[in-house]
Amino acid sequence: MPDTDVFRLRKSNLNAFLFADVGAESNGMPLSVVSMLGRLGGDPWATASRLAGQPRDATVLELAEIITGTARAERSSAEIMAIATRLASLLPGTGPASSIAAQPRLQSAVLGRWNGGALVVLVLALAAAALFLRVAGIL
Repeated sequence: MPDTDVFRLRKSNLNAFLFADVGAESNGMPLSVVSMLGRLGGDPWATASRLAGQPRDATVLELAEIITGTARAERSSAEIMAIATRLASLLPGTGPASSIAAQPRLQSAVLGRWNGGALVVLVLALAAAALFLRVAGIL
């Protein structure tokens, strides 16, 4: 049966997060979290609820990735992490402040899309090398 609570939006504990300002787009228009999450194609309230249930660090990283992929403005890694940290603090039930935002080297590693792929390739290459050395009788 469909939910018929027409006043649910006014009672939502996600409103502070969903209607928060992400920043201006490249054309000068303001971007809200609900609009940004809507660009992902899913239900922004469901996404916000899922984010609220995650550990704070995971939420900050996921928000940084979403901002990087959906916001139409040039921002530095530090700006993106600061926005993601601020937005995560607006979610109910998230833990204490993330230590990730204070680590610039980790910021660029997290936000650089190729870094995740490079790490996977590196791990696979090391596993292949170890397997080769074992088969060759060296290990």
